[in-house]
Amino acid sequence: MGQERLKIVQAIFTNGFAGSERIAVELCNELAERHDVLLLVSEDCDQYPGHSILEHVSPVVTVRKISRRFRALRVAYAAWAFGADVYHAHLGRAVDYARLLPPGIKRLATWHMGRPVKPRWLDGIVLISDWQTALLPAQTRMQHCVVTNWVSDFDHPDATRIAGLRAEFNIGPDDFAIGLVARPAPNKGIEEAVEAFRRWDKRDAHFLVVGGTASGLQYNIETGNPRIHFTGFRTDVRDLYSAFDCMVAPSYAEPFGLVVIEAMRAGRRVLVRDTCGLHDIAAMNADVLTLPTSEPDDILDGFKRAYDMRHVAPQYDMTPYDRAGRIAEVEAFYKELVI
Repeated sequence: MGQERLKIVQAIFTNGFAGSERIAVELCNELAERHDVLLLVSEDCDQYPGHSILEHVSPVVTVRKISRRFRALRVAYAAWAFGADVYHAHLGRAVDYARLLPPGIKRLATWHMGRPVKPRWLDGIVLISDWQTALLPAQTRMQHCVVTNWVSDFDHPDATRIAGLRAEFNIGPDDFAIGLVARPAPNKGIEEAVEAFRRWDKRDAHFLVVGGTASGLQYNIETGNPRIHFTGFRTDVRDLYSAFDCMVAPSYAEPFGLVVIEAMRAGRRVLVRDTCGLHDIAAMNADVLTLPTSEPDDILDGFKRAYDMRHVAPQYDMTPYDRAGRIAEVEAFYKELVI
């Protein structure tokens, strides 16, 4: 197919902006430099300023908001009217709507979360980590590929900015700051990590939980500890990474772990649960510290190991998470399906 220009529909119907949304919009923006790209989103995706995917879309991407009423039919019509060659779904509802697409449009999905269950109407699936391949049905007509999440280059804050961020939480220049960045969800191990930190008597350590609301009440946590900080949702997370000395990801299950590779890009020590996508990241980087479980005792042991290594700069191979290379793999998969 060579350099033939494709008409590509990307569909994601969520409210908010986190890892899956970032991957979807960066894919749109990059592909739109070489192809015609239509992004289908929920009509209310921009109701929360600072949390919308639309704030990150390139002007060269065509965007259409789809109302909830008869959405599956509206999605099918939008794809047909666009003359789509490929419909790429991100997350559950967008996958469901693919079932009514007219013939001739190749339908695929990226499995950002959970098990890669195979709807019978898909032609292909993009897995985000090697561990998911074992969960595919033994016999499937569906083509698949593994394309890891990627991290784009971003500017690192200067020393003055880092000092200011740390001072915002009364963290001194010689203190040890541990960060946890996650949506508030039971599987993220947030309560367990907070409990682990409460058991630590290290007076020069601080713990920042980034995401959700600043009160931390959604975690049913009443710490009374001035060194535990609930920051709420932040738009400057990539700056905050550089204010951490270590970032922990104690999730019970994590399909990939985009915030982990972002912290690695910022040069931070990372401490992750040895499971699913986090296991795959650690397997390729010896300087990633791992946790055997998400229990507070194991997390506390991890904190202590990270503290002991605080003066040792980790070395990571970020080549597998290069954005241009990974997007090229997705593009090649499109062409493989369309041929």
